[in-house]
Amino acid sequence: LAGAVAPLSAEPLKIAMIDMKQALTQFHETVAADAEERVERADIQEDNFERIAAIKAMEEEMRNLRGQFQDTTMSPEKKKAIAQAFGEREQTLVALEREREEFIQRKSRGLNQKMVTKLQRIREIVGKQVQDHAAAINVDYVFDSSGLTTAQVPFVLYVRNKVDITEDVLKLLNKDAPAPAPAAVPEAAPAE
Repeated sequence: LAGAVAPLSAEPLKIAMIDMKQALTQFHETVAADAEERVERADIQEDNFERIAAIKAMEEEMRNLRGQFQDTTMSPEKKKAIAQAFGEREQTLVALEREREEFIQRKSRGLNQKMVTKLQRIREIVGKQVQDHAAAINVDYVFDSSGLTTAQVPFVLYVRNKVDITEDVLKLLNKDAPAPAPAAVPEAAPAE
C-alpha cells in the first residue's frame, strides 16, 4: 500500500498572473487597430454628414415650393406644376433618407465585422505569447488577474508566491512594434 500512494512532497505548483486587459489594450496591433477604427468611423460620419446636408437641402426646396404653392395669385397650371415638383422632391427625400440609413447600417456592420475578426486574431496572438512565455519560465498555471465575475468580483482573489508576467509578455508582444511617429513640431512664430 505504501508504494501505491504518491508522495505528498511533490514540487509545488508555479502560478503566474497576467492582466489580460492590459496586455490586450497595450499590444501595438490593438493600438493600431483602434486608431484605424477611429479613422474609418470618422469617414463614415463624414459621409453621413454629407447625406444629411443633401436631405436638408431637399427639405429646404420643399419648404420653398410649399411657400410658392400658397401664393393665391398663382395660376392653377403653375400650382399644378409646383405640386408635381413637390411630390417628386418628396419621393426623392424618402429615397435619400432610406439610402442614408442603409448606408450607415451597412458601413457600421462591415466595420464591426472587420474589427471582430482583427480582435479575434489579436486575442489569439496574445494568448499564444502568454502560453509560450509561461512554458519558457516553467509555469504550471496562468490566471487572468483582470477577470471579473458577474458580480464584478475578481476571479482570483489571492495567490501566494505569484509571478506577474504582464510586463514580460507586453515586452515580447511589442518587440516588433513600429516606431512611434514623431510629434508634430509647431512652426515658430515669425519675429517681429
